[in-house]
Amino acid sequence: MSKYEQEYYLPFAAMDDSKLFVGMDKKTVMRRGGHKKLNPADGPMFYHNAYKEEDKKEGVKQPIPDIMLVTREMIIPNEMMEFLRGFNIPGIQVFPAVYIDDDDNWHENLSVIHCYERLDCLDFDKSVIENNPKYWEEGDDNKVDKPYLSEAVLNGMPEDERLIFKIDNVKGLHIYFHQRIVDYIREMEYTGVHFIKVADFEEGMQNHEGFDGVTTY
Repeated sequence: MSKYEQEYYLPFAAMDDSKLFVGMDKKTVMRRGGHKKLNPADGPMFYHNAYKEEDKKEGVKQPIPDIMLVTREMIIPNEMMEFLRGFNIPGIQVFPAVYIDDDDNWHENLSVIHCYERLDCLDFDKSVIENNPKYWEEGDDNKVDKPYLSEAVLNGMPEDERLIFKIDNVKGLHIYFHQRIVDYIREMEYTGVHFIKVADFEEGMQNHEGFDGVTTY
């Protein structure tokens, strides 16, 4: 195991009272697809409670956490956006976002971390990869059960340029956060997110009943 499995973390929606299932409007879904940079001229990305109608019928008022996870992207408060703009992280956009709550109020003091490029930094020799030979062909994205990060690749990059990334040629596209970003989020006591250290992570564990990310604390 390299030092990088200890330095990087994966975020997951918190399984507590701040849990919110976030959806996107149709325009946002179309814009975010693929490896492309977002155009500010098209306006912000829009998000909402994915279970708005069901919650209304049941009289449930969902809290809005500080941080929201949707399709492996992170919606953050603008104070965190200002923090991230102090770094030059290639392939990362901190893009305007709006959350429309169940009462149709717009929360515009938000941004979304959008990864429009991928980093080729998976250690294929150490990682546990489970490609089904019936369906997988050379060149397809890989199903990684246990990721290990390439020391050679990450050693060759300044730390400030690899604080946030997604790995190329991998299914699922988890977003990886350096310890420095995780420390900031914890210091700010933001709600809505749990982290698990890459060294402790195995694909699928986040889906088990009772998962709360506490192995990282």
